[in-house]
Amino acid sequence: MPWLRHTFASFAVPHYRMLWTGSMVATTAFMMSFILIPAVAYDITGTNTAAGIAQMGSGIGMLLVCPFGGVIADRLRKKPLVLAGQAVPGAMILAIGILIVSGAISILWLVVVTLVMGLGWAFMGPARQAWVGELMPPRLLPNSVALLQVGLGISQVLGPLFVALLVGSAVGVGGTYLFMASLFAIILPITLSLPNTTPAPKAVQRSISGELVEGLRYVWGNPRLRLLWVSFVVIIVCGFSFQTLLPGLLDREFGRDPTDVGPTFLAFAIAGLLMNVVLAGVVHRPMAWPLMFTMGLMMMGGFVLLATVGAYWLVFVAAIPLGAGRSGYWLVNSALLMTTADQRFYGRVMALSMMAFGVQALLGPVWGAMADAIGVRETLLIVGAVGAAAIGLALLEWLRIRHRPRPAPASVLLDAPLEPPGPS
Repeated sequence: MPWLRHTFASFAVPHYRMLWTGSMVATTAFMMSFILIPAVAYDITGTNTAAGIAQMGSGIGMLLVCPFGGVIADRLRKKPLVLAGQAVPGAMILAIGILIVSGAISILWLVVVTLVMGLGWAFMGPARQAWVGELMPPRLLPNSVALLQVGLGISQVLGPLFVALLVGSAVGVGGTYLFMASLFAIILPITLSLPNTTPAPKAVQRSISGELVEGLRYVWGNPRLRLLWVSFVVIIVCGFSFQTLLPGLLDREFGRDPTDVGPTFLAFAIAGLLMNVVLAGVVHRPMAWPLMFTMGLMMMGGFVLLATVGAYWLVFVAAIPLGAGRSGYWLVNSALLMTTADQRFYGRVMALSMMAFGVQALLGPVWGAMADAIGVRETLLIVGAVGAAAIGLALLEWLRIRHRPRPAPASVLLDAPLEPPGPS
């Protein structure tokens, strides 16, 4: 089938298949931890605020370090950075498991551990995306980025499935974390077996801070990249509030255990995976931008539905547009970022987009405190309204700039001053 050939075209490259497999298994472990951290925090304290605070560590690490991680990814070989970015979070997952099993877990420990995990992700994420850009021919780049998102979708299915099966069994939460840690015995050998590509040579060697400013100028000087970056930050901040608010919603509105998040995330993830498989074959087409905005609006509709459902089974129904919309937006946005950016800036462009995850983690306590103050349902409605407004503004900006000629080459943009936010 031609559609399937387009969807899985990048798997014809053996090294990409291996990188994809290692990334998918690693993301499964990270996803399981990400699901359980707010649930464990809520279980300890009984507050939505604590569920948000527990995620702050990763936000601090990613927000402060991710931009520099992108500069380093553009300077150095990618393989050592990806290895370190997998090994460090893997060790932290093992530490959480030991703390839970020993009964020593606390909110402070959760913040510390997620901080170290965030530092690892800050280096791994930009390096992995840039590594794909070096491994793949240009014609397969949009599809290879999209297939990484499909792998993320599979991880979003496997993670909740393992959480649902393991947490409710004799293994418990602590044993589930130990299972996550064991997955790195598969992940690290795969990464070690991949080729160590050489980054493109630089005409001028600048300081790290200089190259960071250079990357910011490049992104801000390109109206399309600027729109993709800013809108991605807003949508991720809104979309990931779901993780923070779900334990409290299940507990306070439906009388469920706050750690009983696995089944809901499973419905969320299956919807996202199916959407990603459909979109992976079409991200190279002109319809990509309209599809991205459609996915964002679908996600926000899911927030409104989740805020208004009156029965527990309807939570799973609301998870479908939420999961499909968030995953679809993420996939199309990532593919557009990589195909719009110059290869010399892959690491910095992806690092700047990954700052969204740092911002959303830091805003976790804000969503949690808001839910404790005015209610979980009301907070979900506010998130949906903010996200819908952001999508609407982004759509209007795209309609304004879509017929403009492509920006000047990167070398020209780098000589321009870094202007404050404003109309292009």
